[in-house]
Amino acid sequence: MSITSVFFLLFVVAGLIVYYLIPRRFQWIWLLILSIFFYYNSDSFISILYLVGASSVAYIATMISLKHKKDSLSKIPFFATVVAVVLIVLTWFIVKGRGLWEIVLIKLNGGTSPIQDIRFIAALGMGYYTLQLTGYVVDCYWESIKPQKNPLKLFLFTAYFPQLITGPISTYNQLESLFEGHRFDYDNIALGAQRILWGFVKKIVLAGRVGIIVNAITTFTDTYTGFYSWIAILLYPVQMYADFSGCMDIVLGVSEMFGIKLPENFNNPFFARTSQEFWQRWHITLGVWAKNYVLYPILKSPLLLKLNKYLQKHFSKKTGKLIVTSVGMFFLWMVIGVWHGGLRYIVGVSLWYWIILMLGDICSPMFSKINGKLGFKTDSFSWHFFQSARTYLIYATGAMFFCLGVERGLFVITNALKTLFIKEYCNPWVLFDGSITTIVSLPDINVIIIAVIMMIIVGVLREK
Repeated sequence: MSITSVFFLLFVVAGLIVYYLIPRRFQWIWLLILSIFFYYNSDSFISILYLVGASSVAYIATMISLKHKKDSLSKIPFFATVVAVVLIVLTWFIVKGRGLWEIVLIKLNGGTSPIQDIRFIAALGMGYYTLQLTGYVVDCYWESIKPQKNPLKLFLFTAYFPQLITGPISTYNQLESLFEGHRFDYDNIALGAQRILWGFVKKIVLAGRVGIIVNAITTFTDTYTGFYSWIAILLYPVQMYADFSGCMDIVLGVSEMFGIKLPENFNNPFFARTSQEFWQRWHITLGVWAKNYVLYPILKSPLLLKLNKYLQKHFSKKTGKLIVTSVGMFFLWMVIGVWHGGLRYIVGVSLWYWIILMLGDICSPMFSKINGKLGFKTDSFSWHFFQSARTYLIYATGAMFFCLGVERGLFVITNALKTLFIKEYCNPWVLFDGSITTIVSLPDINVIIIAVIMMIIVGVLREK
């Protein structure tokens, strides 16, 4: 069930009517029923077993540890759960390409595989709810929260339908209101509906049209060369943001209509002035999860604490902090890259941004001195615009690897750079001669321009 389909909208409307008619103490049960129905219609019955299995493992482990709280052995179930959940995620990525399971199925069927569709092997939304459950288990281990004793409520926390497929990745504290009753509130319905509509504008009206342009340029690279490559590089972040944040607007809007606030996942990332700030505004819940459960535990580990102490003693406090932080950030970005998928994500996300962020930290003092000597007005609009444009270009470059893979991404980026050095590739007139209309019509281009202007205006108002 696509969240942009008419069926989904009818499903939400019907769900809301029943939700506010039944007694409030039963509302969480109705949400659970809606979540199971939604997931079944979105993927397959088999994939629900992943949900049940992951939730059951988390529930059993936390209950065992709660029962033996004073026993030092109570740590074992928590660690075992974390390892098991992480292995499930890794298995998802391993079998995502079907290779391993195709071999198994062929062997089981005597050399032939009559099963054409085995999507259920990589269950829908598995990456999101696995991280969410992992965070829940670790929080219980750290005693930040109390374990949920009702297995059905824990399953609802895992399978809450608005965020099940695309996130955001919520903590247990953020979703405790799932189990509370909610009165009908017109403001929640109105504002939620408005946000859903805005999500449709971004995802269908804008991302859909921009995607046609980007796909054509990056597919037919012999036809669309030179400045066309710049068009693809600069438009792909718009497509990805409008698509992903549009989904988030729909998801958050639907949840708001049920009276449940989900955490924001985007905060005007293209207004960011540095790459570090960009990643604090983009896919916020994934970044927070990685910091809380990957970066901070690594930085607080005995090995890195000893390394930090050694480096500060033999070099300087600043050097020690920089090296230790870079080690922790390396593992954080590797986890994020592996979570997204294969090599293209490790290069386009992990290595690229790890290098960029570390270079930013290293060169920051030097840049500050240069700016001071040159007398730049760093509080002016023009300087802020330059910083945001620079950050956008850095992200757009890495996004090409994310979109196309290492080889094709490098090819498109090289094509774009040739326009700066090779006369034959310098064809800026394609931006003005109407040749882009061979990909999309002029009315579609006008719609894109209007939608982008709307998105900028909304972004500015949000910033203010």
